[in-house]
Amino acid sequence: MVATMTRPTRTLQTVHDVPLDLEVITAALSTRFSVVTSPVKPVRRARLDTFDHRLRAAGLTLQHQSYRDGDVLVLGDGETTLSQPLGKVEWPALADALPAGRLRELTAPVTGIRALLAMPQEFRRLRRLDLLNEDGKTVARVEVDEPGSPTAGPAQLTVRTLRGYEDQAQRAARLLSGAGLRPLRRGSDGDHDSPPEPTKADRHASATLLLAMGLEGGLATMRMNLPGLLDDVDTEFLHDFRVAVRRTRSTLKLGRSILPQAVSERWEPPFKGLGDLTTPVRDLDVYELDLPTMAGWLVAAGPADLEPFSAHLRTRRATAREPLVRELRSPGFRRLLTQWGDELDGLADASYGPNSKALSAGLWAQRSISRAYRRVVRGGAAITSDSPATDLHALRKRCKELRYAIEVCAPVVANGPRKHALAHLKQLQDVLGRFQDCQVQSTALHGFAEAMMADGTPASALLAMGELIAHLDAEQARARRQFDGAFARFSGRPTRQAMDKLGGTRR
Repeated sequence: MVATMTRPTRTLQTVHDVPLDLEVITAALSTRFSVVTSPVKPVRRARLDTFDHRLRAAGLTLQHQSYRDGDVLVLGDGETTLSQPLGKVEWPALADALPAGRLRELTAPVTGIRALLAMPQEFRRLRRLDLLNEDGKTVARVEVDEPGSPTAGPAQLTVRTLRGYEDQAQRAARLLSGAGLRPLRRGSDGDHDSPPEPTKADRHASATLLLAMGLEGGLATMRMNLPGLLDDVDTEFLHDFRVAVRRTRSTLKLGRSILPQAVSERWEPPFKGLGDLTTPVRDLDVYELDLPTMAGWLVAAGPADLEPFSAHLRTRRATAREPLVRELRSPGFRRLLTQWGDELDGLADASYGPNSKALSAGLWAQRSISRAYRRVVRGGAAITSDSPATDLHALRKRCKELRYAIEVCAPVVANGPRKHALAHLKQLQDVLGRFQDCQVQSTALHGFAEAMMADGTPASALLAMGELIAHLDAEQARARRQFDGAFARFSGRPTRQAMDKLGGTRR
């Protein structure tokens, strides 16, 4: 596949959705150039990005453009444009499915494990204006992109620079600006800025209202990710759905002191069950995603020796998805989400329950963070070189509870101290996470190997898995050695100061 790259000088658009008048544009350019207009070329154009907008965050735009003579991918970064024939690719698709070439090389590291999704198509009309100098040489080009339907976006013009005539392209851009066009604002084509800081709330408002805000965010995340999870678009839909479920469980536990007992008793069990339901598939996803990294651990064996293990994981995942999808498509699950939403509508009422009236959001946040922080400090201080692995696993859970407490209380705490506290906490969580993940994965690999051996898997695959297990055991031991230093840093003065500003060290 051949890719072509062009460099725009400037992209402009009409003001306040004023229709584009090609005669006005041509007249403005004709004051300095001879203008040759090409025939209209109809195109269907769909923007591509991941569900979490990774390309947009990296300042990139990717489009699937369909013409009568074929389909093209166009990647832009605001300064250069790279186009390449598409071939046969159906969306959603991972970047690895794109035709080999420079465009895929630039896209794949950004999108990673997330699939590219096609946004709704727009029908457009394209034409090109060649700008000629007095000698009849083409010194610049203007691409006119007009809407082809009432629902399509506004018209845009892009001035293309030709090598050796940069000043002519700049002159053309100035003429277009004089004709009433304005530079295209970055983000005006549907982009959004980076995720905003947490919405601030009144510290004197009801604590139950703050709790409901956190729970509503979890419900919104579940609903947003459910379609992609069911369609198996990419593994991150399940991951984000699962995180929302886990955060909901932790928030309910955190709010036991202010929620009516009936609410906790009714809703904690179904969300625990939902979390348990998602565990098998997510665990298998993690192993599949980690296979390229694991292949790099091998010394005696090679990556090809892990192919039977990869096939085994795919088979088990397909089997594990069946009960998960069946439950998430069931009327019972739809009722659960509807009834949970109704429950949250009630919780959002500041007058809900006698305890919520008596406790402000600010005071509850201070107590919740303080309690969770002290539990982490006490748990970590009690761990010695002789402590069993279960003690470190329990501390990891306490760290998660502290992180969720800080996140739920974000609307009523200062952003700076919150970010510092979370950064200090993350360092400890990383060590504890590696320690537990290595143990869990090592145990699981033993089980996979036994099942594969019973199915007649070649010895080379089993020996390669043995290397993986040895690496995991060594990495777990390394994480255990790093724990003391990580906890010392977390329990030191900088973290205490950050927690104090959040109310997390007050008694």
